[in-house]
Amino acid sequence: MKNILPLLAICLLLFSCMEQETLNLESGEFPLGTWTNIQYDESGFTMDRSSKIPENTYGYVFQKNGKLIHRANSGFCGTPPITTSDFAGTWKVKGDVVELEIEFWGGKYTQEWKVNAVSSKTVRIELLKEAYIND
Repeated sequence: MKNILPLLAICLLLFSCMEQETLNLESGEFPLGTWTNIQYDESGFTMDRSSKIPENTYGYVFQKNGKLIHRANSGFCGTPPITTSDFAGTWKVKGDVVELEIEFWGGKYTQEWKVNAVSSKTVRIELLKEAYIND
């Protein structure tokens, strides 16, 4: 029993010193590229990587220069048939948070996304903050 306590203390010390995995958002997995097939749930949403955004489908295109295209409703009406438009925006990464500023049919808004999981094909986002900007 005396040997277990020091061994347990050493294991805890080693685990506490291990580097935690952080998401490298600038590695090319996310956000760069085209993302669509947005699936919302109570804690956020997921998106899939795509070669393009199909017509009248929601999505995002993140470009290398910090520019963003967001395809969304072209007007305030959400009754089908929905028509979409491409809106300009910007993005930047701060740690594991992606900050967006996007134009839309009613002005501009900002969002902060926390990336919870990312792979080459799918990303899981938690919406931290959203604010509408009145010009």
